[in-house]
Amino acid sequence: MLIQSEAMRRLAPFGAATCRLCGASLRRTVLNLGRVALPLGTRADAETDHVHDLHIRMCDSCLLVQTQEPIGCDTRGPPPSRSEQEHAHRLAQSLRVRLALNETSLVVEISSQRSSLLPWFQQIGVPVLAETTSVNAATAMDIAVRSGRADLVLADDVLPLVPDLFDFAAGLTALLRPKGIVVLQVPHLLGIIQRAQFDAFRHDHRFYFSLSVIEQLLRSVGLRVFDAERLTDRGGTLRIYACHPRAPHTARPALKAIRAVENSAGLRTPAAYDGFATRVTMAQEDIRDFLATRTAAGRRVAAYGIATLGTAMLNACQIDQSRVAWVADPDGAHVGRFLPGCGIPVVSTDKLLEDRPSDLLILPWPRAPELVADLVALRQKGTQFWVMSPAVRRV
Repeated sequence: MLIQSEAMRRLAPFGAATCRLCGASLRRTVLNLGRVALPLGTRADAETDHVHDLHIRMCDSCLLVQTQEPIGCDTRGPPPSRSEQEHAHRLAQSLRVRLALNETSLVVEISSQRSSLLPWFQQIGVPVLAETTSVNAATAMDIAVRSGRADLVLADDVLPLVPDLFDFAAGLTALLRPKGIVVLQVPHLLGIIQRAQFDAFRHDHRFYFSLSVIEQLLRSVGLRVFDAERLTDRGGTLRIYACHPRAPHTARPALKAIRAVENSAGLRTPAAYDGFATRVTMAQEDIRDFLATRTAAGRRVAAYGIATLGTAMLNACQIDQSRVAWVADPDGAHVGRFLPGCGIPVVSTDKLLEDRPSDLLILPWPRAPELVADLVALRQKGTQFWVMSPAVRRV
């Protein structure tokens, strides 16, 4: 696979849709959601929205799935949940043992908007460095000169956001000690395609990854993937472990297993995406029909928890306050504001008991079991709990 730098791709003809990894023309549409609002955070009023095209394409040459015209924006998310904190602690402990990290080691975490692992390493005396600037080959060399090269480089939910994949990956190579490892975590394209998970697509995410594409990318800059994990958090993520080619890290069975699953699903061929848009349309219709049926029956439908996934789902399905009366959120900073695009008002959690809904949509659906456990008083009074993705189901 030929990989081009961002500078080389700027030489493409004006207006041409070209792959931001290999430079080939983009001719295949995975999903075109049209003009929808940015699903991040809340708005001060129900009228002011930033609406942009959300068109997801795939390169027939290198198979990278990408947003045709990504929008850079503030991607800061909510504080980590209990489960995310527990996962971070377990991962930090595992990596400490695997790499025998101690007071002479260095752990670098790049621009993480998720639950940071650094506090866990600090507690056991391992030196850490939080790198919030955009990492590329030049900045990585500067970090290495200032602080030394790293035994462990962490980048959780960073790869989908970087403007130049090749330059970022080259920075990882420059930053890593000979026996060190890189740990990347990204939303896994396999689950998105299999479940028609249309709410996973966002304006600010430039890329959506399979294991095979990440392996090609890292191989092009001299890194070898030796392990991988499929995780259920955040709707389905892929965690990848990579190192220099001669580092003493043997390939793990899980890596071969995930390769096999992706191959079986056809992700190494463009045909895997045929029919995806049709399945998304059917899923959207199911959601709209469900809400229309509930409101027609006189049931009061509301939602719980501000989440990018949930807001993206509501906007893609064109759901507004006529179907979902309000969304309750425990963060008081959002109360009195509105979800972008759909204009649904945000209220305090007191509203849940004061004006008890018949049906409650859990917008942060990957965390539904954890959140519903905290709302047991509503269930006892008869409220039914639902998630809308990847399909309508009761929880």
